[in-house]
Amino acid sequence: MKFTVPDICDEFYEKIQIGDSFYNSYGGIEKFYGEIQTAQCEHSNSVVKDIVKNNGKGKVLFISHTGKDLCSMVGDQIAQIAYENQWSGIVVDGYIRDVEVIKDIQIGLYAKNSFPKKTDKTVGAGQINVPFKIKEINIVPGYWIYVDSNGWAISNSKLEF
Repeated sequence: MKFTVPDICDEFYEKIQIGDSFYNSYGGIEKFYGEIQTAQCEHSNSVVKDIVKNNGKGKVLFISHTGKDLCSMVGDQIAQIAYENQWSGIVVDGYIRDVEVIKDIQIGLYAKNSFPKKTDKTVGAGQINVPFKIKEINIVPGYWIYVDSNGWAISNSKLEF
């Protein structure tokens, strides 16, 4: 992948939103991009598990944890399934767990931090492919996200570089 988020910010400043929430890298890959799919979850990650079972080639799953209670939206099993189904990466506006295993899975995975508690397993809880905001940034299914260790940026269409 021949891009950096700073270069994207310089070249495409008028066409992008620059992420103003800060995430840590946990996966085996630090740089990735793709078309956004979304999951909005309160205390169950069952929809996340359903989404990553699908072919994710060229896609990035952006998860918004909306619940008050701390819990992890992604663990090693979900990360492994996403890798096997060719997802480019996962961004979690929330927490993950099993970081010692996830670091060896060749997928991009960024999150706020780790937290060891699992979610409840309410089947079907959560929303798939709905737009939401993270601070002032619009996260919209079908938009494109570019992520590296410098940060992240979103465009409403694929950038050509």
